[in-house]
Amino acid sequence: MRLSYPEPDLSDGVVRLRRWKDGDFECVREASSDSRIPEGTTVPAVFTAELAQAFIERQQGRVEAGDGVSLAVADLNTGSALGLAVLLVRPQPGVVGIGYWIVPLARGRGLATCATRLLSEWALAEAGVARVEAWVEPENVASQRVLTAAGFMREGLLRSFLSYPSRRADAVVFARTNRGA
Repeated sequence: MRLSYPEPDLSDGVVRLRRWKDGDFECVREASSDSRIPEGTTVPAVFTAELAQAFIERQQGRVEAGDGVSLAVADLNTGSALGLAVLLVRPQPGVVGIGYWIVPLARGRGLATCATRLLSEWALAEAGVARVEAWVEPENVASQRVLTAAGFMREGLLRSFLSYPSRRADAVVFARTNRGA
């Protein structure tokens, strides 16, 4: 399965999901300042302009590489990037994983829920995806709330499933399918 960019950009009146731009450095800078975002993503833990550019180029190259589609979660009024929403192709046909983060200063506004709902609905209705899944640490209650509010169902626990540079962690599995939740 190969994903492409949604055309036009996805929007729900709260957020807009758009392609990453070379000028989205401030979003990467803010994400770098949150210790949890770099731990589980390719966001650099220490910000430099070069590392930010490399991060943005990785996001821009996902469609061409065939490994998924990464979109900036943008403020509807200013267009400024405030986070990321990504679909990554899984080995199973028709299955993608969803990931998301919002910079600390923009949290608490429902942006992650809106972005997750928008992207998963698009994937299931327009992109030929049968299942969108997410893996979340059991202690990450905020992320579990995002997924539940975005229409995902909790399916189970994968023990010692996630691998980080300095630790392993359990993962709670959430999913949406094209057969409903």
